[in-house]
Amino acid sequence: MKKIFTLMTLVVLVLSSCQMSPEADAKMSGGQEDQATFEKQIETHTTFAKAFNEENMEMLMSTVADTLKWSPAFYNENKILGVEDFKSQIQVYFDQFDEVTFHPGEGLINEDAPAYWAGSHYSSGEGMVTSSPNGMRVYGTWSAIHTETGAKIYNKYYGVLNFNSDNKVAEISDWMDISGMQAQIENHVANN
Repeated sequence: MKKIFTLMTLVVLVLSSCQMSPEADAKMSGGQEDQATFEKQIETHTTFAKAFNEENMEMLMSTVADTLKWSPAFYNENKILGVEDFKSQIQVYFDQFDEVTFHPGEGLINEDAPAYWAGSHYSSGEGMVTSSPNGMRVYGTWSAIHTETGAKIYNKYYGVLNFNSDNKVAEISDWMDISGMQAQIENHVANN
């Protein structure tokens, strides 16, 4: 009996003292490779935002896949749109606004919270927990100047972007207050 107790104690001590090396932990969870992919995706979004600010359609469209699926922020009976619809809407923004700028993380209650997130530790969908960086969530505020009136507008933004193997945005689901943009423009006109 004493030998069994000693053996069990030894097993418990060995198991409790075992810790996974950072390299093994990283390998199991996708770690360094997933982190590198995630950082590339942030760069892609940064290029997207820069192209928006510069009104550079070619640069902006180089960040999205030709097979893009887009769920816009405005209500459209929940129809999924394609790359040409997306490009057309971007042109509307180019035509109606100047100095379109994305402010990562702005508008979050916790000012230290990051603007970019990926993977999920919890999910209400069975089997949906993932460490994959390919479903990236983006939080921030877009600002712009309405070309016709000079109104400075701000729009809090949340988006879910999925990337393909070429690190291009393959899917976008946008959420922002489109009518709030119009309200800010109307308020500017009424007060000037």
